Amino acid sequence: MKDEKLNRRDVENLAQDANVENKSNVARKVGAYYSGSSIPPQAAKLAEDIFRIMVHDTEIKVREALSDSLKHCTDLPQDVVTAIINDKDSVAVPFLQYYVSLTNEDLIKILNMPGINRQKAVAKRSGLSAEVSQYIAERCPDEVVGELVSNEKADIREKTFDTIVNKYSENDDIKQRLIYRSELPASVVEKIIDKLSYKLKTYLMLHHNLPKNLVTKLVDEVKEKITLSISEEYSSDEQIEDLVHQLYKANRLTPSLVVRAICLGDLKFFEYAIVYLSETPIAEVRKILFNAQADFMIRNLLRKAFIPKSVFPAIFSALKVIREIRFDCGRSNRKAFGHKVVERILSFTQNNDELSPDDIKYLVSKIN
Repeated sequence: MKDEKLNRRDVENLAQDANVENKSNVARKVGAYYSGSSIPPQAAKLAEDIFRIMVHDTEIKVREALSDSLKHCTDLPQDVVTAIINDKDSVAVPFLQYYVSLTNEDLIKILNMPGINRQKAVAKRSGLSAEVSQYIAERCPDEVVGELVSNEKADIREKTFDTIVNKYSENDDIKQRLIYRSELPASVVEKIIDKLSYKLKTYLMLHHNLPKNLVTKLVDEVKEKITLSISEEYSSDEQIEDLVHQLYKANRLTPSLVVRAICLGDLKFFEYAIVYLSETPIAEVRKILFNAQADFMIRNLLRKAFIPKSVFPAIFSALKVIREIRFDCGRSNRKAFGHKVVERILSFTQNNDELSPDDIKYLVSKIN
């Protein structure tokens, strides 16, 4: 086993040849000795004087060895700490991540220093305070925020999670890091649930103790997507009508499923859903839906099908878009169709008083 205590031979080697290896070896051993619990005051002062020399050594490997040996110490002289923190990344970063005797004020000053690697080191610190976590969420780049979110030992309060969700709701990396945390406030899950991929939603259900209403929402959404993926494989009216009939008999032909279908351009599924829910012949349903001058007739048909009035704007918006682009994007590329639906809806939203921001959010969630 390698001797970790500083001995006479180390001193002799250093006196004979002050090369990088010998100086690094002494730096490691003096650091280990200093961090011991029984070091006498006079020996501590001597070690600190050695540190003051070594933090200015011309060889970076010596400074790296010193930084590594001191990162688990406490209450080092401030001039030594400052020299290490202001050194190159390879010297400063490991020290910043582990040296515990840094105050919140110290850490916030470091977060304002140039160099993202220093900021990331702070974000990875064990026991990071709620104050510093909030500062990172508000002021630092997304890469640093991502490290904070992955830090299970950081104190992150609900206010900070809210800040992160509001700023980075479209950032896939941060959303994934959020979901992969061992604990996550239900309020945070609720805010990002509509923006998660199928994979992340599945992970969420399996690894988090979610409130019943959120689990139900996730399960229902998965069922809807599976159902419409089956519908996408069918081409004939007979096959789709049979699928809709089975769903109707099983009481699974829900307004949410109907809205999702029309938002994805699944016209046949939507038409036959309205047929069964309103007890109206298919020919009449098609005649009404594609008569752009008869909005009142469409409203009556939707009421007859017991579709909630709150989703009328979403359905009308999707129908309008589908009428415009139905010849540009077929069933073979549902994802592209859905994207076109979103684009067109957003383009005429300002002229559509009936379509509120909540309606748009709901509509987009059905397409994603």
